[in-house]
Amino acid sequence: MHAPHPILDSIIGTRTAVITTHMNPDGDAIGSALGLWHILRARGVAATVVLPNSAPSNLLWMEGAADMLVYCVDAAAVLGQADTIFVLDLNAISRLGALGLAIVASTATIVNIDHHTYPEDFAHTSWIDTDACSTAIMIAQCAADLETFTPAIASCLYTGIMTDTGSFRFPRTTADVHRMVAKLIDEGANPVRAYDQVMNRGSIGRTRLFGLSLSTMELHANGAICTMIVRAADMLAHGCTTEDVEGFVSQTLALQGVAMGILFVELENEVKCSFRSKGDTYVRDLAAQYAGGGHVYAAGARIKGRVFNEVVAEIIQRAIASL
Repeated sequence: MHAPHPILDSIIGTRTAVITTHMNPDGDAIGSALGLWHILRARGVAATVVLPNSAPSNLLWMEGAADMLVYCVDAAAVLGQADTIFVLDLNAISRLGALGLAIVASTATIVNIDHHTYPEDFAHTSWIDTDACSTAIMIAQCAADLETFTPAIASCLYTGIMTDTGSFRFPRTTADVHRMVAKLIDEGANPVRAYDQVMNRGSIGRTRLFGLSLSTMELHANGAICTMIVRAADMLAHGCTTEDVEGFVSQTLALQGVAMGILFVELENEVKCSFRSKGDTYVRDLAAQYAGGGHVYAAGARIKGRVFNEVVAEIIQRAIASL
């Protein structure tokens, strides 16, 4: 895999850039954004990462995270000065909220780099690789093609790849992925530190909430589907937020015979649904029924203005029907 020349030309040709990624950014989103930020800065580009909302605290250890902006009046001014806007790890401009509207209205060249399916055509230049394990590995390929590596670049991109492959467990973790990861380690990424900073930062409240959530697990469809529930009152009682439930859903696939796992999180006037699957079972289309999206094996949706228990029952029935 080599980065397309138009993408490399965009990196080489820009002088003032904004880099952004989707709302509620994950490790791939932040790792990719900061990795590209370091690449551009190493090449003398005035670059700024602008997020639609704040990044999770367990991703703020990466070098450059303190310089990221959350979209506001000051960030809007930065947006207006950019000649290129790099939109990473998303396939629809709506996933940027108000920031997306400002980007569409800008005069800058929009460059989209992503690995999600069903991309919308909102950019002037795009590189979409649905076979890629992460956006971070695509940015890593850009760094390799441009021969631009530093320990900071390697660390950010390693983190993005690690998180989006489920610590190298998901289906798109190929030999080429491991070869690139080896390159990133050679260039200064520290696997032990990256895992510790991202994965080992839970509170005692989160751990107790996780234990409570495990007790809600139920099997459906003769054991092919496992569901887990997190109630708003329980999050409040344990001093947790939606950031703390990140990763809970993976436990639903740990049971023998389960092909699909669903986590339901009760929020104020909203139900957050996380879908995971494996083998020949796919969840993206199920999420899409609720205006969600993602990958075939990992997707999500947010459903507003409906009764929590009704949403849970309805999605379980649709999940059973999809098998």
